[in-house]
Amino acid sequence: MLFGLEKEMAMTGYKDTLLALSSYPDVAPNYIIHQAVDIAHQLGAGVSALVQVLERKSISRSYSHSEWLVDVPGMIDNALQTSADGAKELLERFERIAKARGNFRDTLLEGTSPFPSAEKITEHARQRDLTFLPVPELIGLDELFHEAVIFGSGRPVILIPAVAERGAVSHAIDRVVVAWDFGRASSRALADAMPILKAAEDVHIVTFFGEKSIPGHLAIGDLDRHLRTHGIHATFDTVDVEGQPIGKSIEVYVAKHKANLLVMGAFGHSRMMEFVLGGATRSILTAPPIPVFLSH
Repeated sequence: MLFGLEKEMAMTGYKDTLLALSSYPDVAPNYIIHQAVDIAHQLGAGVSALVQVLERKSISRSYSHSEWLVDVPGMIDNALQTSADGAKELLERFERIAKARGNFRDTLLEGTSPFPSAEKITEHARQRDLTFLPVPELIGLDELFHEAVIFGSGRPVILIPAVAERGAVSHAIDRVVVAWDFGRASSRALADAMPILKAAEDVHIVTFFGEKSIPGHLAIGDLDRHLRTHGIHATFDTVDVEGQPIGKSIEVYVAKHKANLLVMGAFGHSRMMEFVLGGATRSILTAPPIPVFLSH
């Protein structure tokens, strides 16, 4: 039986979520799985894990026989076995953790090259309500990879930050900060995160000045009215970044208010197949201070 916040979250529109995990070159650690599974549980959502495993054909075609000055076939065999073993062990760990929490849905395997495929995750993400993307160091996923999923899926994502194993760590998402700049991306993120905001105990809407141009003629009162229509009573703040990096300003703010979820829009456009993001999004993708709900 669910009580309090969990009962409210179970009534939200989030029912089907995806956790992207890596088996090579490093296997995703347990704290990533625990964070995603716990957050999905609070949302009243089931969670599936997608793991990419190395394929022989994708590795072998990267080398020509003239380049085999070392035992490349042996290296390939070793890499394939390492990835396969890691994927099996990872999916078993995920299934055990999610079943214990009561929200296990499925395990999925996709073949990949030594560089994880954002396309494969994007395809699955398009058919889920929400996708969890881990951001620890050295597990085969990076910020460009995340950008491709955020922009390509059309669905919101939650970035799961790297944290040290500290025993019982709270994975609650009841104190939420929304980065608001009156723009399209932040409006989309706010709308997509509305079920979370409705259930949260504490919501702060903050506008950061000094990092980019913010319309000065727009009043915050209309946003307050809109949120109250949905039963959300938020606190509104403005912060002058005073020349410091926007990522640092965000980090200081969420720490000050003991927030456990940051909601923000992903800013950017496509140019020559690369995603170029604004300063705030870029810094958050690199080192999120807490779980970050991103929507584009």
